[in-house]
Amino acid sequence: MDRSHFPLGISVVSVIWLLIALLNGVQIVQVVIAGPVSSEVLVLLGLIGGLSVAYLVVGVGLWRTRSWAWKSALALAVIGIAGSFLQQPPAIFIALLLLCVGIYLVIEREQFLAGERTL
Repeated sequence: MDRSHFPLGISVVSVIWLLIALLNGVQIVQVVIAGPVSSEVLVLLGLIGGLSVAYLVVGVGLWRTRSWAWKSALALAVIGIAGSFLQQPPAIFIALLLLCVGIYLVIEREQFLAGERTL
């Protein structure tokens, strides 16, 4: 893709995905360092760790405007929105952010599908 016509919004979404992965990783480390962790918490940390890796990979894929990353980002947005409703009220902000990102990705889908047609 020609970077001179690359939408700034896609770069912003990529950075958001990378920041989500980084923040989740920091939270995992904080919980593990804090002290003994039960097996239930370890399972939850494993799930969060897997999602963090997914956010990282998808963030890089979005930066490169890969069609698989567009589809995966929409799936992660839905998962994130659903997960935010399981958390406390401040997570509403995260749900709104992910909803806006999802809407933006749908609007910009041609940026990702154009690269798929040229391959």
